[in-house]
Amino acid sequence: MAIYVNRVLNMKHIKAIGFDMDHTLVRYHSDVFEELTFNETIRKLVTELNYPLEIEKFEFDFLKAVRGLIVDMEYGNIIKVSLYNKIKNAYHGGRELTYREQQRIYKGSSVDLSEERYLSIDTAFSIAFTVVFAQLVDLKDNKPELDLPPYQEIAADVLRSVDMVHRDGSLKDIVTADLDKYVIKDPETVEALERFVTYGKKLWIITNSDYNYTRALLDHTITPFLKNHKHWSDLFELTVTLAAKPRFFTEKLPFLKVDPETAMMENWDKKIEPGIFQGGYALKLQADMGLKGDEILYLGDHIYGDILRLKKSCDWRTALVIEELDQEVQAYKSTKEYSIEIDNLMAQKISLEKEVDDLYAKEHEFKQSVAKDEVLAKFDEIEKIDRQIGKQIKQYEKHFNPYWGEVMRAGAEPSVFASQIERYACIYMTKIADFNGYNPRHYYRPKKRRMAHEM
Repeated sequence: MAIYVNRVLNMKHIKAIGFDMDHTLVRYHSDVFEELTFNETIRKLVTELNYPLEIEKFEFDFLKAVRGLIVDMEYGNIIKVSLYNKIKNAYHGGRELTYREQQRIYKGSSVDLSEERYLSIDTAFSIAFTVVFAQLVDLKDNKPELDLPPYQEIAADVLRSVDMVHRDGSLKDIVTADLDKYVIKDPETVEALERFVTYGKKLWIITNSDYNYTRALLDHTITPFLKNHKHWSDLFELTVTLAAKPRFFTEKLPFLKVDPETAMMENWDKKIEPGIFQGGYALKLQADMGLKGDEILYLGDHIYGDILRLKKSCDWRTALVIEELDQEVQAYKSTKEYSIEIDNLMAQKISLEKEVDDLYAKEHEFKQSVAKDEVLAKFDEIEKIDRQIGKQIKQYEKHFNPYWGEVMRAGAEPSVFASQIERYACIYMTKIADFNGYNPRHYYRPKKRRMAHEM
């Protein structure tokens, strides 16, 4: 797969490369992992927050959510919006809202995402949350006798439950007990990492996961495939666990030094040196390593926790890993014939519309007689083309998510998720192994983007 470029990035100037771990350095079988998160979240809702046993009957469908969606916690809706915050489609729980319903609820077709009621689904970890929330909305609507709390409180409870399964070790214990089921082994990722080291790049890990979980995953996915190093801790100059991102990029948190053998920790207020740490903050790390911000490239999968806050707070260069990108690109390739046919039909429609406009001008502007049958015939042709376009669009959409369509688009416009990628990620890719297609000194340059008047 290719690496896609939003801003110039000269890798010759990059001296250190930092990596998030989960869904970046280590990839998961996301459908299996999210189903586990879904099931554990349901269990927490029942055992910790006293939700009815009935929710244990909920079924997980990985396709019911994609990254980039917005949850309206006040109304129990899940919406997809464009970069202009225009609503493309929306669901109330699991029921798709009609255009008229959207207009009634949102007083138009756009939303203000700065309002606290809106929650962005911007990581793979958010899929389980969205699927649980949607089914709870349906249950509340269909069985009022259960007296479930308001939608906003439901959303908060689900968020709390998802957070609990990630923090209390219950999820991680299951994953580490069966790593092959949940985690992908990718020798090509290790190859890319060792190539960077060959070219003199320093490698760092900055993860929100704890040291024991980090060690278990990297022992499984990195160490077995190393050719020039004995252990993953030899490959990475620095590992920061429980980094508390995005606070790692915005606040001054204390560093703790971790003993790799015992996992015991000690306070560390001295200069940062190669090794394994917990917590801390980006600016001290950068200063102690003697680097300028633009000499550091950081890769993550979380548009907010890894990329947006980093871009706003530090001068580090950024790369986003988007695991669903490969599938999206393949879908674009397989639908090329439909796109061409839709463009051709649209060109015919535009030509006919111009002919209709000319007939109206002839009658109303130039006061000449126009046969109504001629005008109606044009409208019939346009209607026929509209039906053909509709058929082509249906065939096109079959190649994307059956509920939400393309991840990167909301109709003809880029989705809000795509707009954030363009704004905050210097480069983006499907996986770290995609670097193998490029020299570690490669100069990434974006293609010139044409404005409407330049077309």
